[in-house]
Amino acid sequence: MALYPRRFLAFFFALATGTALPAAQIATGPMVGAPEMRSVPLWVQTDGPAQVAFAYWPASDASQRKETPPSPALPENGFIVERSTGPLTPGTDYHYEVLIDGRPAKLTSDAKFKTTPFYTDRAPPPDFTVALGGGHRVNDPAYDPLNRTPGDGYGIFLAILAKQPDLMIWAGNNVALREPDWGSREGMIARYSQNRAQPELQPLLAAVPQAAVWSESDFGPANTGKHFRNLEDAQNVFELFWANPPAAPSVDGTATSIRYGDAEFFLLDDRSSRDLAHDVDKWRKIMGDDQLDWLRQALRESTATFKVVVTGSPALSPSDSPRNHKIAKHERDAMLDALKSDNIGGLIFVAGGKDFGELTKMVRANAPDLYELTLGPLTDRPADSSSELNFYRVPSTATFKRQFAVMKFHGPEDNRQLTLTVYDTLGEQLWTQTLAAKDMQYK
Repeated sequence: MALYPRRFLAFFFALATGTALPAAQIATGPMVGAPEMRSVPLWVQTDGPAQVAFAYWPASDASQRKETPPSPALPENGFIVERSTGPLTPGTDYHYEVLIDGRPAKLTSDAKFKTTPFYTDRAPPPDFTVALGGGHRVNDPAYDPLNRTPGDGYGIFLAILAKQPDLMIWAGNNVALREPDWGSREGMIARYSQNRAQPELQPLLAAVPQAAVWSESDFGPANTGKHFRNLEDAQNVFELFWANPPAAPSVDGTATSIRYGDAEFFLLDDRSSRDLAHDVDKWRKIMGDDQLDWLRQALRESTATFKVVVTGSPALSPSDSPRNHKIAKHERDAMLDALKSDNIGGLIFVAGGKDFGELTKMVRANAPDLYELTLGPLTDRPADSSSELNFYRVPSTATFKRQFAVMKFHGPEDNRQLTLTVYDTLGEQLWTQTLAAKDMQYK
C-alpha cells in the first residue's frame, strides 16, 4: 500500500524529463491540535514535498494576521507539518489558512480555532462541551477480512461537528492497524494516512481542537506492550499524527494533560509500559509505576473542578478481560486506593478501546461514587452483545452500536454540573446522565 503513488510517479517523471514537479496540495487536514491559552498547534499533511506555513488572525481583526515560519514537508514524516501559533489572546476566536510554497491552499472546510479561556479570579467558569470518541476504521479490501465490511457510518463525524464541541478527545483504537502495517514505520504511516483522509472527517479536524490517547489497534498486535519490537516506531507515528501537548517528561510514553475551563483531562498511555507476561498478578502492568506516580502527583496539584482520566483500558470494570485494567488487578487496585487516600474529588474516568459502550458506577465506602464512561466504536464494527460481566454497569447504558459522547460542563460556579450524553451515528441521543460536582467531592 504505497503512500500517494500518483504523486511519486509525477516526482520521478519530473526527475527523468527535467520538467517542473506539480505543486503539492493538502492530502489530509488541516487539523487543530490541543489548545492552550496563548498558543494552538496547527497540523497538515501534503501529498508531496513542499514548504508549509500557517497564517492566522483574530476573527474580528484580519489586520493582525501573522504567519509561522515555513517548514519542509518531508517523505520520511509522511509529508506532515505541525507548527505552533502565538502569542495569542486567551478565549479568542481565530481564522487560519495553510500556505504551501507561499501560496494559500484550497480548503474545503472552515479553518478556525479558539484559544482556551482565562477566567480564574475574573469570572465564573465558562460552560463548554467536549466530544469523545474512538474506534475509527476505514475499509481497505486488500487488508480486511474476506466477505466482511468492518467500517461504516462515517457521517458520524458530521454529527459530532453539529454538536459544536470546544474540544474533541479520541479515546483509543483511533486507527485500525492491520498485521502488515505494524511491522514497519512506513506501514504505520500509510495506515494512519488512509484513516486520516476520510472525507467526512476533514471539517471536524479543521475547526475543532483534537487530542488523543492510543489503544491496541493504534499500536500493534493485541495485548502487546513494552516488549513490542516496534514500540519506538509506534509511538513516533502516533505523535506525528496527533498534535497533543508535550508528554510528561518523567514517564516513558505519551501521557500528558490538557486544561480547559474548570476541567483537566489526563491522557494516559496504556501501551508503553504494558507487561502481561507474568503469571503472578502482582507483577503485571498496564500503566507502569512511573506513569501512576505522575498521575497521582498531577491530580494532587490540579485545581480543576472536574478531573477526567482518559485511557484505552477501562479502569473500573470488574471483568478480567485483557482489554480492561483489571487484568493487572494489583496495579489497578493500588491506583484506586492511592486516589482515594489522596481524597481526589471531581474524578471521572473515560475509556476507549472497546467494541461496546457502558457507564460504570463504583460505590466506595467513605468516598464519592466513581464513574467511568466506556465508549464503543465511532466507525469500526460494534459488538452485538458482551460476555463481560460488569455488575457495576448503570442500567440502560449498555450500547451496542456506533456512537460518540459529549461531556457538557455547565452551571453556576457554586453548582457546576457534568452532563454525559451518548449519541448514535445520526446524532440521536441514546442515553444521558448528569453528575453534580458537589456530589463528586469528599465530605
